[in-house]
Amino acid sequence: MTTGNATELPASRLTLRLPGTWVQLDPNRPDVTAERIHTFVELAIGRADQFAQARYDMRHALGMMMDKAPEAAALESTFLCHEIAPGSPTPMAVSVFLPADVHMSPAVGTGPGAVVDTFLAAMEVLGDAADWTRIDCADGEAARRWRITETVVAEGAEDLPLRSFVADYWRTAPGTKRLVLVTVTSPLADIPQTLIRLADAIVAGSRFSSGEEVRSRNATLEAMRPLGPAR
Repeated sequence: MTTGNATELPASRLTLRLPGTWVQLDPNRPDVTAERIHTFVELAIGRADQFAQARYDMRHALGMMMDKAPEAAALESTFLCHEIAPGSPTPMAVSVFLPADVHMSPAVGTGPGAVVDTFLAAMEVLGDAADWTRIDCADGEAARRWRITETVVAEGAEDLPLRSFVADYWRTAPGTKRLVLVTVTSPLADIPQTLIRLADAIVAGSRFSSGEEVRSRNATLEAMRPLGPAR
């Protein structure tokens, strides 16, 4: 694995097939993202007056998340789940990162198997090879690892940390030695196997679409509704 000025940036974008109802937040489209955050928060919390502070806090947190996304992380989009199925709210987020300065070299060719082999070999050299699982994707492969994190959210609450599920997928981009990072997070840390199956299905069903396909799909979705299957 090497870093530098990569010349193999994919000309297409990763398309995710997301079950249920989601909202897409794009750091490069701040006006649209602000509107979508507003709609998502109202759907998640409701419009009752007694929830006004909760709505404000949630909008502020989501806005800060997008505004403060490190440039080096190359966040392309974050997708927030409203419902996996009607009447089944599911707190879950899927983020897509395109780190422009990371690519596999010297992989043998640009075949997805060779690229993932090189990634896993690099993890071995770094002493970080444990628990990676290979996933077949629609037009490539991915290496996945998941974990449960614990975060103390308030002083004096060290005994009650916030537990979260996190899964990272390093996914190949067709015809390149590049890897795209897809990160799936959820506070539903008590059901990791269910989340893994869902996250694996999302990544396995993903594929790269041309820029024109993405623009056409986004235009159709925005004309139909503010929330819906992404890309």
